[in-house]
Amino acid sequence: MTLAHAFTQNSFTESAIVNLSLSGKKIMTFTNSTNVWTTGDTIYFYNLDYSYWKSIVCPFIPGYGGMYNILHDEGQRIGMFYPSETLFNTDSLLEIAVFYMHQLDDTGGKILVINENGSIVDSILNVVLFTQSPSFRVYAVDTIGTAFQALVSTSTGIKVYNLPGTLPCEQCIDRSGISSNTQPQNDIKTEFSPNPSSDKVKITFTLPKDIKRGEIQLFNSFGTLIKSYQVDDHFGYILLDNSQLKAGIYYYNVIANGSISETQKLVVIK
Repeated sequence: MTLAHAFTQNSFTESAIVNLSLSGKKIMTFTNSTNVWTTGDTIYFYNLDYSYWKSIVCPFIPGYGGMYNILHDEGQRIGMFYPSETLFNTDSLLEIAVFYMHQLDDTGGKILVINENGSIVDSILNVVLFTQSPSFRVYAVDTIGTAFQALVSTSTGIKVYNLPGTLPCEQCIDRSGISSNTQPQNDIKTEFSPNPSSDKVKITFTLPKDIKRGEIQLFNSFGTLIKSYQVDDHFGYILLDNSQLKAGIYYYNVIANGSISETQKLVVIK
């Protein structure tokens, strides 16, 4: 490895490469304030040539701690979610969802969507903190990443929000569904029957030329990988036993040598 660049900021600096719908990839970084109950935080975004691009100032809210308070416990980075330009509303301004923990009440947290002007675009109150992680997740509700929802655990129950925009698929793999930044390849063919089903599903597949082995991945409706199956080119199909699965919607794709099939939807009935 060779050092490409060093950001000279204070301790507790966090960083990540993010992919934005309009402006592409940026470097996101922030330094936590030294006193989480009396100051806010600033999130910085840089171009890939390390030049400054934009920043978002997270306002100080009396009685609520910013990102440092969450981060310093076991080093978990759970204060910021989904930097985007076209997810939480339809304008082109940079925005991000930030979790604020209540100083005295773990069920009294807030999630604020803050844009580059420092304006609060939206807010969710009484967010519950579970094992150092607020329950907030954005996921794709279709297989092509054109419709997204946010799932939030609050002190009064689960709340589901329809979102007006989308995320680039590069963020979907770990935060919002089953998509990945590996594009579907036409050299992997797959089909299945019956659908819906309550017992077994026959998944037929054709691997790319000269590729002997692959993997079938099965996801639930939240994009969580629940099973994977190693396959080869001898039979060209597997019998997937879904009798142990709960009724609902599932998705699968076939991966081989870096290629991935189009995602297919399975419906399990009981």
